Amino acid sequence: MLGGLHQEVTRMAYDVFLVSAIEDRDMAKLVARRLRSLKFKVWFDQKQTDNTFDAKDARNAGNSESMLVIWSEYAVKSDWVRAAASVGHSRPGMLAQASLDKTIPYEPFKQDKRYSLEGMTSRKTPEGFYQLIEELGKRQNRSGLREWMGFGSKDEDERDAWLEAHPEDPLAIDAKKKREKALGIKPPPAAEAAGAAALAAASVKAPSSKYSQAASSRPVTRATASPASSNGGVAAKAEDLGMGWGTLAAVGAAIVAMFFMSWVFRSQTIAPATTQAGLPAVGNAYRLTEACPAGQVPASLIKVLEPGPIINDTEEPE
Repeated sequence: MLGGLHQEVTRMAYDVFLVSAIEDRDMAKLVARRLRSLKFKVWFDQKQTDNTFDAKDARNAGNSESMLVIWSEYAVKSDWVRAAASVGHSRPGMLAQASLDKTIPYEPFKQDKRYSLEGMTSRKTPEGFYQLIEELGKRQNRSGLREWMGFGSKDEDERDAWLEAHPEDPLAIDAKKKREKALGIKPPPAAEAAGAAALAAASVKAPSSKYSQAASSRPVTRATASPASSNGGVAAKAEDLGMGWGTLAAVGAAIVAMFFMSWVFRSQTIAPATTQAGLPAVGNAYRLTEACPAGQVPASLIKVLEPGPIINDTEEPE
């Protein structure tokens, strides 16, 4: 039995899904940069060219903790902004709104609070942006972000004290990683990597139970064994290798059979082509050489040696 209930918090892929009109892209880039400097994970498509809220946009919005919609005179005319805002409004506690001018969005968005970002630049931060950061931080269980934003470049001691007071904040975690990297300390393996390594180790198959039991029950052979036991050395080795006398006999018989078949079907020497040319087309034919008595000429040569007219082919015919 467990001593208490453990509730697992599922973290989204993004902390903020940023929505703005294409015409307000420069201001949206500035807001995204400020949020990321505070270690918010921001989804923002700065290369958007159309006004279609497609399935990919819906999937990324569903993987975000909050949706920040920046309203303006251009945003209220954008189909993409209105569609995205409708998705954020459909999930309770997801939608956060900001405005760049005095434009009032349509229902149901005009009734919700909007944080004014009018006059915001890279060097000027309006009060509405501080309030917006506090709201987004509250949704992430983060506190003191306004104080952190007020630190200057020379407030190193105050910044270190803030990080020590908020050890679980993403800003403190990032600062710790940077210090360890500077000191050459390697970070511990992630929980996912450790789980994968444990699963791989468990998946390695252990030796077969039959062989492991045989090995554990087999007595250890001592060097002072009797001579009689040495006669069965080959059998013992064959047994260790998983082979018996029957296997060895079968292998030997197969080798003998291979030699016998190679002798039966051995190749015959073929006579030269000059010898075979004059033989009839009979399988068992052979050449019979006739022998004449000494001093006689074979009859077959007499026809060749019969005299005939002498033809002079050295002179041209008349």
